[in-house]
Amino acid sequence: MGPRNPKLDLITLHREARLFAGSLVFAAVALPLIVWISGRTLLGTYANGGMLAILGDYLGLLSAGSTAAWILLFAPYVLLAALRLAAWGAKRF
Repeated sequence: MGPRNPKLDLITLHREARLFAGSLVFAAVALPLIVWISGRTLLGTYANGGMLAILGDYLGLLSAGSTAAWILLFAPYVLLAALRLAAWGAKRF
């Protein structure tokens, strides 16, 4: 193994940080709205109000430490990481 390139490591770290931040923003804003739309389509109206109510409830659950809310927050990044790992493994074989 040759010497590591610290600039390349910094670029990789920056890319991972952007992917992580983007997935957190998506999970904090868009994912609850997607859940609201699919729930409204399949189950009917949301009992606590409209689209913004579910977003407020979700952020409230996050601040309260709800396990389900935190899983929903990190799920997009974990899924993306798993897909990238699977693609990397497929390339190696």
